[in-house]
Amino acid sequence: MSEPPHGIYGIDLGTTYSVVGYIDETGRPAVSRNSDGHDTTPSVVYFETADNIVVGRVAKEAAGMFPDQVVSLIKREMGDKDWRRDFFGSQYAPPSISALILSALARDAQSDTGRPVSEVVITVPAYFGLLEKDATRSAGEIAGLKVIGIVPEPVAAALHYGVSGSADGTTFLVYDLGGGTFDISLITMTDTSVEVLAVGGNHRLGGADWDEKLFGYLLDQLTGQWGDDSARDDEQELQELRAITEQVKKDLSRAESKKVIRRYGGTSASVTVTRQQFEEMTAELLDETIRITRQTLDEADQRHPGIRERISELLLVGGSSRMPAVAERLRKEFRWEPRLTDPDLAVAKGAALYAAGQTVRFTEAAAAAAGTGTEPGTARPGAGLGYPGELTDEAVQEVASRTGIDEDKVRAIAGRTVVNVLPKAIGVKLLDTAKAGWEDDPEGASYIEHLIDAQTQLPVDPPRTLEANTVLANQPGVKIEIWEQAGAVPDPDLSANHRVDNAGLIEGLAPFRLPAGSPVIIAIGVDAEGTVTLKAVEPASGKELVMNVRISVLSAEQVDEAKVNHRGLTIGTS
Repeated sequence: MSEPPHGIYGIDLGTTYSVVGYIDETGRPAVSRNSDGHDTTPSVVYFETADNIVVGRVAKEAAGMFPDQVVSLIKREMGDKDWRRDFFGSQYAPPSISALILSALARDAQSDTGRPVSEVVITVPAYFGLLEKDATRSAGEIAGLKVIGIVPEPVAAALHYGVSGSADGTTFLVYDLGGGTFDISLITMTDTSVEVLAVGGNHRLGGADWDEKLFGYLLDQLTGQWGDDSARDDEQELQELRAITEQVKKDLSRAESKKVIRRYGGTSASVTVTRQQFEEMTAELLDETIRITRQTLDEADQRHPGIRERISELLLVGGSSRMPAVAERLRKEFRWEPRLTDPDLAVAKGAALYAAGQTVRFTEAAAAAAGTGTEPGTARPGAGLGYPGELTDEAVQEVASRTGIDEDKVRAIAGRTVVNVLPKAIGVKLLDTAKAGWEDDPEGASYIEHLIDAQTQLPVDPPRTLEANTVLANQPGVKIEIWEQAGAVPDPDLSANHRVDNAGLIEGLAPFRLPAGSPVIIAIGVDAEGTVTLKAVEPASGKELVMNVRISVLSAEQVDEAKVNHRGLTIGTS
């Protein structure tokens, strides 16, 4: 029996719904169906027993009856090192829970397409920082998948649009309002490249927040008519009302009003909500997306003067962008006509296109590594995993043979290079010795010096440099920490940043009897996939520190432990 064709998959791991895209035998992007026969799978996990996990529609329905055993919106927690949930005596971090979703998606996709799912590209919001991106990569690893790329959702959407429409030389503004995250991205595309110019967003703002506003309104109206507030503590009633709320929101995108009739405690209640009412109660949420859009455009204009005038397409991505108020407001605020193009599935299809390119380049990298004895996919100096190999005829032919896709289509799909930007500033922690009382409270006198600004295109090469200084005479060593911007704008205050690594040390300086204020040269670079490299040198002694940091939420040991736990679980979608 012959081996089934190799599958090329891109996974849109969404906050509320997830989709698996793949390249079919004709070379076109498509989406697989889950065990329920649907294109989308709710990103909800139900811990039914200690070793049986349910993902998707059934898990979502279980939330009303077993709220303490169900996790949703986990994507919003991906960068939180401290977030943990305990189920049946086992602890789960965000990557571990996301891995359960990925495993279920992979199993259903393989069943639907008949092609094995092993190497995948996973999408992330454009505004995800390095911590969140690495947590997503760890989730794939825990699920037993080889993650050959992490691609921002708007880039994936632009890739899909660039194949389905004319995109040569087009500058896109991609407005991506998903179920739990919002991103705005400025992208220029040609036939051979996708270049990200600027990104902005909020990964805690999305359609779920619109749902919450509408849910609160319906609950207030219904309990008022029932004359019974006990419904607010009835988990089953609340879960059913949440499901109704989501459908009402969708219906209001097509109809001007929607009536909800519910019976509770023997009393019937009827609430009619109009589209205008819904838009008024959620206006502040839409306002925030417009504010972020304007801010991102302003930042882009500073780096790329006149870029606004070159924008010719405004793409709406994400299921929540279907709400009529979104297009109406964007049309009013800006001069572009919004284009709604396959908003629910575009990201997954674009991720599959990106995966095709990665597959070709990894194939070439594997061939090159075979001659050098190195591990396939190992990052080269100045290049990240996003660029693991060149586009060669041999690699194209091998991938075409493995997938059954025509060589010319493989070459066309793989021919586009992607250039991303750093969404959040990166820097190091310094001590302000000019601040009174720094000796007694060094933490209070510390601040973050950002070496690499947000919106800097990747890779950052040559590295950015900084000359810092020792604090004390005869100082025996220097501790260096890498920090990343946490808020919406760069701020030197420690509270506006988070530490993303274990501190590195330059030791053994005492014999050199260095005076206070001796220089230490620090250089930071970032490759195309987000690996941060720091090199620090103390010139007098020649001692140096080199840190290659793939910024992570879980340590390698924690990932290995999560893999073992994951393998012992039964994971299903029905």
